[in-house]
Amino acid sequence: MSGNLANLSAVMLLAIPREVLWSYLVAAGVFAIGVAVIFLRGDWQKARGFDKLILFGPVFYAAPLAAFGTEHFTLTSVIAALVPNWIPWHTFWAYFVGACFIAAGLSLVTRIRARLAASLLALTFFLFVVLMDVPAWVRNPGNRFAAALALRELSFGAGALALAVSLSDTWRERDTHILLTVARYLIAIPVLFYSLQQFLHADYVAGIPLKMMTPGFVFGHAVWTYLAAVVYAVGGTLLLIGRKTRAAASWIGLTVLFVVLVEYVAIAVVKHSDLGGFNFFADTLMYCGTVLLLAGAMPRESEGRDQEIQLQSATPQLVRGEAESQTQTRVDRGSD
Repeated sequence: MSGNLANLSAVMLLAIPREVLWSYLVAAGVFAIGVAVIFLRGDWQKARGFDKLILFGPVFYAAPLAAFGTEHFTLTSVIAALVPNWIPWHTFWAYFVGACFIAAGLSLVTRIRARLAASLLALTFFLFVVLMDVPAWVRNPGNRFAAALALRELSFGAGALALAVSLSDTWRERDTHILLTVARYLIAIPVLFYSLQQFLHADYVAGIPLKMMTPGFVFGHAVWTYLAAVVYAVGGTLLLIGRKTRAAASWIGLTVLFVVLVEYVAIAVVKHSDLGGFNFFADTLMYCGTVLLLAGAMPRESEGRDQEIQLQSATPQLVRGEAESQTQTRVDRGSD
């Protein structure tokens, strides 16, 4: 029996094209490194509740990112064709960005220069949106798939921005708080857009509503799309208004992870020799990581209450201090 399984696995590996196999191998390698770091550092043992899930945010983000970087080397001509015509050296940029994606993925999971890597990733994805995705959307504003792609890249950049801010020693100060608010909005708006699209087009795959319709072999079919739409609607609204943001982002991330396991794993297995099947799986897993990166950067509810209590306790002291200052000023003026 074991011999038959080994033979079947060998046949499946031989049937997978080289570019698909490399993407799987690189993603698996980065994923394994990230999981090993989590356990070796003792983070899993210390975490409680949703914090255990949040730990995997950088891993879910980095493994697909490194795999996409690999495609820049295995499908160089295809990637180079995506570079706008007015930008020179298309092939160079394809290789350069691919190498940066792989290096950034390793940086995020090993936590070596992770803040720098996250900052550069945020800048890179925002440039993608401005230089490629938004122009494509503007040329065809009625294309909901173009809108979904632009918002996906925007979310990827916002997740990296949230991670970069959370790794800063001064991330609770005013300026970094503004950046976290920006990241929260840039993820909340796409989540709400995706929710609407999934309510309107339930026959399409859940998670990120792109062109693939849910295959008939996926158990539950449209049920998962409606489930994601509901969670997105509630969680996205909470993120937008700034209430229970950590819990909201965690629930969205858990929902996307569930969709990946019940939908996209099946798609990737059935279409194991098709790079498209892998890319849909990796895209959605990276989106899960994106939302979890935001969750990790959001304050815990207990921290928010503590800050509010401190502010309330400090307010009477400030009022008394101001009153005493005004009284002293009047006394000084009287003595003059």
